[in-house]
Amino acid sequence: MVPPADEHAVSFLGFAGQYQKAANLVCDSDKTLGVPIYFMYAHAIELALKAYLRAANVPIVADKKRKHHKITELFKECQRLGLKDDVTDMGNVVALLDGANEEQGLRYFRTKGAAYPDLSWTRDAVERLLQAIEPAVKRKGDVDGIVPGRAVKADFIFGKPQPKD
Repeated sequence: MVPPADEHAVSFLGFAGQYQKAANLVCDSDKTLGVPIYFMYAHAIELALKAYLRAANVPIVADKKRKHHKITELFKECQRLGLKDDVTDMGNVVALLDGANEEQGLRYFRTKGAAYPDLSWTRDAVERLLQAIEPAVKRKGDVDGIVPGRAVKADFIFGKPQPKD
């Protein structure tokens, strides 16, 4: 059996940007959808941190050590590898979202309460994190000859079957 391969850092960062954009759009249209918005921001953070790790040639899936959603652990590992937290609020946002996601609390209802960072604070922190990670991912992509946006797979979307007349 062939061991699982890790995706390139560019792929992780691309998905992080999509989750960030989706969170921004929902936030702009209806702030009462707080938990789904926080989930999307937390997932954007997770994917961005994994992009940074992949840019440093650290495996995510292949050795399964980082195949999890614990963004505080990922953030600390990225810091050890050189990710700067010039604005200390990123670590605070990560810790708060990680705590809110305990027992997958951003995905499923639970009766235990949680503490969340303010949405605008979260949005700004995620924006700065992606900006901080982008140069490392771009360098790695340049070295590896990866072009963001170049098709590397095909996804298919099927429409609902229509009855025959």
